[in-house]
Amino acid sequence: MPRLFDTKFPAGCRTLPDGFWSAVDVWVKKPHVVNKRLCGVRETDGGDVGREDLRLLLLLDGEDDGLFESVMSFLRGAPPAQTHEHEQDEPWASCVRTFIPKVNCYGAMLQKELVLKDSDRQQVTFLPFEEDSEGKVSLKRGNLYQIRLCSQSCEEWTLELHAFASDAWFSDGVAYPWLPWLASDLLPKLARWASECRSSEFRSTLSLLPVEKYSLVYQQLKEKYKAMVKVWPEVTDPEKFVFEDVAIATYLLVLWAEERAERNLTAPQSFVDLGCGNGLLVHILTNEGHPGRGIDVRRRRIWETYGPQTRLEEKAITPSDSFLFPGTDWLIGNHSDELTPWIPVMAARRVVAEHNHTRRLECQLISLSLG
Repeated sequence: MPRLFDTKFPAGCRTLPDGFWSAVDVWVKKPHVVNKRLCGVRETDGGDVGREDLRLLLLLDGEDDGLFESVMSFLRGAPPAQTHEHEQDEPWASCVRTFIPKVNCYGAMLQKELVLKDSDRQQVTFLPFEEDSEGKVSLKRGNLYQIRLCSQSCEEWTLELHAFASDAWFSDGVAYPWLPWLASDLLPKLARWASECRSSEFRSTLSLLPVEKYSLVYQQLKEKYKAMVKVWPEVTDPEKFVFEDVAIATYLLVLWAEERAERNLTAPQSFVDLGCGNGLLVHILTNEGHPGRGIDVRRRRIWETYGPQTRLEEKAITPSDSFLFPGTDWLIGNHSDELTPWIPVMAARRVVAEHNHTRRLECQLISLSLG
């Protein structure tokens, strides 16, 4: 299949080919970094697959050998970068990822993708398929695509995009992106990531949670609190602040639910939001059953709309023994500005004061700043 699009790497790029695979891993594991309509993916079935495994996975039986052979030809479309050939029965490294959209537009149908990595040819192939509630799958044959790392010399590298059947391509912008988008957005980002080839020892915050549960709770809370946008009395952008706080509340609620399950706890976690601003995060967490309060140096007009069950206090916070908040499980710093570096200190001193050095220090806090 002829290439549809390509992008060139800067001359003398020293991070390839390893950087290519690092960039591919970002796209495979975290497509929401580029595709903002996705909440994330769930990866399953990692391992090596061969020719017959692919026949079973793709449900291409003997009645459709022509299509199966065409797919196999597509997989072997680029010559190996190394001297030995990739034999037909040599396995591909694989995984299956299930897309989790921010807004469920597929009903009970699951949108999945088989990802095949070929390190010999320096290419990765994506084979999308749908799975219904009964487990029946169907290959989206028009949306097979491949990303190849090609080199004319050690100094010249190109990233190429190939499609199995571009004339039959289906796009919805969510699980099935537009081909021009893959060219204009994805390829340049892959090239940049591959050139930087940065690795981090830290796990992303969302990777600490089950993404499917996060997506479900987020949709529920977004629907529940969307009316706040219409009655927002502040001069700030209502959609930005309402849905941002819904996202933060979702993260905390799912995180706390996981913590209760892990530690066999029944009581909901308590909290104090330091520098709570408009107080919406406090309002949502309180409404969802968590006892807590918010403190800010300046009162906001919207505080009056929440009702007495939402505890908000106008007070200046001075990091000292007077502000240790005994009996509180979590300290939250949501846009806490100059107070932010003091929150870990306050949390640690609170634990010391409560347990008088007799227990292992374990404080829990979260400092959030989404912008």
